[in-house]
Amino acid sequence: MNASQVSEVELLKAFFDSPLSQKGTHPLKNGIEIGLNITDSAPLTLTKSKGTILILEGSPKSPDMTFWIGKKGVRQLVEVETNDIGEVGIAIIKLMLAEDPEVRLKSKVHIGTLQLLTHGYLSIVPLGGSTVMKFLASKGFSNIGKIKDAISHLRG
Repeated sequence: MNASQVSEVELLKAFFDSPLSQKGTHPLKNGIEIGLNITDSAPLTLTKSKGTILILEGSPKSPDMTFWIGKKGVRQLVEVETNDIGEVGIAIIKLMLAEDPEVRLKSKVHIGTLQLLTHGYLSIVPLGGSTVMKFLASKGFSNIGKIKDAISHLRG
């Protein structure tokens, strides 16, 4: 079966099951919940349990944040072939900046800055290393303060 015959939900589950995604989400605290919504698909919950990121069917009870993405965006993300967490980070940021609604990754943060820190989200950014930091700087995010400010604009 080729990728065009696999649903975006299954592709996303495989993406987060990968060793690279597990490594990239390692700083997240057990018990976090993130809402994931793929166009024309049932809601999903990304959670961490016993040190492993899982994608579960259904909406989260208390999401830290929620993401919406089109089917083309999921396919673009899972097609990134790399062993570099930074390259995956850049791919995600590019999806957030995309103009095409079928590609764009939209997000809403439901928790405060302290919880972003204590739940491990801000510890993910440095895992991307200089690859991500150079890309962020090229987009005007030259320090953690500017990144936090951008995150605060995603709150709702």
